[in-house]
Amino acid sequence: MYVFRPFSARHLACLSCGLLSLGAVPASAVNYGIYDARGLAMGGAAVAAGNTAQAQFYNPALLSFHDEDEDDSRDGRIIFPHIVAQFSETVETALEAADDELDDQLRTAVNNFNATPNTENAGAVAGVSRDLTDLLDQLGNQDLNLDAFVGFSVSEPSKREGGAFFFGVRALGAGRADIDEADRELLNQYIEAMDAVAAGGDIGSVNPALLDENGNLRDPVDELTSSGDVSALTIAEWGVSVAKEFDVDGHDISFGITPKLQRVDAYRDTVDVSSGITSSDDGERRFSDSQKTHITVNADVGIAALIEDHYRLSVAVKDVIAKEFSTTPQIDPETGEPLPAQIIQLKPRARLGFAYVTDVLTIGVDFDLRESTPLANEAPSKDLSLGIEYIAFKRLALRAGYREDQTNFRSSVASAGIGYQWGRAVFELGYATSSEYEAGSLQFGWAF
Repeated sequence: MYVFRPFSARHLACLSCGLLSLGAVPASAVNYGIYDARGLAMGGAAVAAGNTAQAQFYNPALLSFHDEDEDDSRDGRIIFPHIVAQFSETVETALEAADDELDDQLRTAVNNFNATPNTENAGAVAGVSRDLTDLLDQLGNQDLNLDAFVGFSVSEPSKREGGAFFFGVRALGAGRADIDEADRELLNQYIEAMDAVAAGGDIGSVNPALLDENGNLRDPVDELTSSGDVSALTIAEWGVSVAKEFDVDGHDISFGITPKLQRVDAYRDTVDVSSGITSSDDGERRFSDSQKTHITVNADVGIAALIEDHYRLSVAVKDVIAKEFSTTPQIDPETGEPLPAQIIQLKPRARLGFAYVTDVLTIGVDFDLRESTPLANEAPSKDLSLGIEYIAFKRLALRAGYREDQTNFRSSVASAGIGYQWGRAVFELGYATSSEYEAGSLQFGWAF
């Protein structure tokens, strides 16, 4: 079971370096996003099924679906913190690889064997080579995705209108191992040769291709050719949401908008083992050196229609203005010349939602209208989300959800969660899992 760790650029760098130490990586697509415990528990279905406490994150138009004045209800919410962490299970493997620094271990084992070519040192070379091979097998052709959000929000719905304010930071980063089959073959040769010596075999029987001109064992790390491309974005947003409901030809239709001030930090690094990264600290430094900060503005918009009192049809778009963010150019380690700046795109994400909503039961379906834009070269996504919530005893919310990637690049995700209100205090939890993914969320709120 993965233990949640504090998330930072260091972890993105370690993730990158952990793979690059054996040679690998790219990144995580920018999807619509999950920003709260209710959204996670309900499979991400919130564009139509969302309530007024979460509308600012998914569809600001939902803030006006409220029948009472703010002075006559306690439907306003102050929520701090919103915490959501989503990750593929291969992220833990990559972080552990960064901590283990298997490439340095292999170099040390080879040097020890060359200094004292005995059975013990031969076994050490074989053991570390085997660990590296196992790691290549675990990470090969697997996406690594990490998506974390921490935020604060205040929402206050009124009669047929509403407003909200929020601040949040979303961190996106990941990778995909690009493993050269020749690396596996080379490491297997070292395993076979050193296992034979460790078992008492003659050192002279070692394959000459593994030895240099002086008869010493070559360092295989210098010959690994796998490579990778790592990208990350941290997006800090300050947003104000407003919504108003109108009667349009006898139908209740709400319009909402969220103008936002954004600080975006972009990271991207493309390297291979021969680039000179020798430790996780070196990988962290190089990755951090690519950081470039951008200050910009954007907006989310939404529209929602109320049909026959209980049915909702909604469309929302996040980040309606397409943006490109460059990184700080890096220096080519071989030529010493500056490399071109890397570009990371943030494009509008549109989502359609349909929901059935009563005082005790909510059922919602969301569908992405286009594929997400990759940060680097990883697979895109296009989610179909289903969520359900039942309110028991007017204070206990029981939630479940299901999310399926329509591109078929990722496995389906099942989710569940609870919410409980005691007096004015509100506590919510969400959890999601699949064969290759885990996520958790919690938040505390105060009703006013």
